[in-house]
Amino acid sequence: MRSSATKRATLLAAAAAVIVLVCAVAAFPATASAQQMPDWSGQWENVGATPDATGGFNQTLEQVLKQMEWSPPLNAATKAKVDEMQAGERKRLDAVARGENPADAFKACTFGYPGLMLDTPLMFEVLITPKETALIFSSREIRHIYTDGRQHTPKDDLWATPWGDSIGHWEGQTLVMDTIAVKDPYGPPDAGSAVAAFGDVEGFLTIGILTQQAHFIERMRMIDNGHLEDQMTIIDPANLTAPWHMRRTYERVQHIHRMVYEDCEGEDRNPIVDGKFTLAPPPSETQPTPTQPVSAPSAAPPAHDGQASPSK
Repeated sequence: MRSSATKRATLLAAAAAVIVLVCAVAAFPATASAQQMPDWSGQWENVGATPDATGGFNQTLEQVLKQMEWSPPLNAATKAKVDEMQAGERKRLDAVARGENPADAFKACTFGYPGLMLDTPLMFEVLITPKETALIFSSREIRHIYTDGRQHTPKDDLWATPWGDSIGHWEGQTLVMDTIAVKDPYGPPDAGSAVAAFGDVEGFLTIGILTQQAHFIERMRMIDNGHLEDQMTIIDPANLTAPWHMRRTYERVQHIHRMVYEDCEGEDRNPIVDGKFTLAPPPSETQPTPTQPVSAPSAAPPAHDGQASPSK
C-alpha cells in the first residue's frame, strides 16, 4: 500500500515537472531567454555615412561609393535600367557642381528598407526582448523582427510595405533576420525597392533596383563594445544573377544618450530655399516655430528616395 502511494506521488511530481517545463518553453519560445539577450543599448549610426547638421552626410557621395560595399550582381536588363537612371542622376550632380540649381529637392520622412540599414543619415536603437526585436529609427520608422517562432505572414494576407515582413531567430549572440515583401515608399504599388548611395546633402546615385519578390537575410552581431555588424544578403532572381552580399558597421554614438526624432512635419531646421536645402538658425523667443511642413514638389517624386533628406 505504501509502495503504491509512493509511486503515485512520484508520478505526480514528474507530471508537475513536465508542466513547469512546458510553461517555461511557452513563455520563451525564442532561442534565447531574457538573461541571455545581448545588450545593444544606446544610439547607433552607420560607419561611413554619418549625419551632419544640414540633414545630409559628412561624407561625399564619392567617398560613400568608394568606402562602402556595393557591387550588385545585376542581370543585363536590370543593369541597363540602372545605367539609364545613373546617367540622369550624374547629369544632375554635374549641374549642382557647376553651381546650377536643379531645384528638385523635397523632404521625406520615410526611407524604408533596405536603405535604413545601408545608407541613411539616421540613428537607431535596438530594443531586444525574447519574442521580438525592434529597430527604432530617428525618422520614426520601426522594423519589427519577430523571434517567437512564427512564420512569415501567409501569402493571402501579405501586403508589401516599405519595411517588409520580418521574422528572425537567435544563433547565440547573432540575430538572424529574414525579410520579404518590401516595396518602395515613393513608387507605384507594384514597385519593389531601390538601393541607393547618398552623400553630402544632395548627392544621390541609384545602385540597384529590386522586385517585391526580393528576399533579404541579415546577420547582426556585436563585434566589440562600440560596434554592431550587419551582414546582408539579397536574393532576387528576377533582377540579380547571384545573391548580393553587403556588410555594414554601426558605431555607438557617444554624445547622444536618448532618441531624438526627426520632426519632418512640425519644425523646419532645414528649409528648402530655391529648391535647395539650407540650415536655419534656432527660432528666437519672439519668433514662432513654423507649424506647417514645406510642401513637396507638385510632380510625383521619383521611384526612390533619391533627394530625400530628413530635417536635422
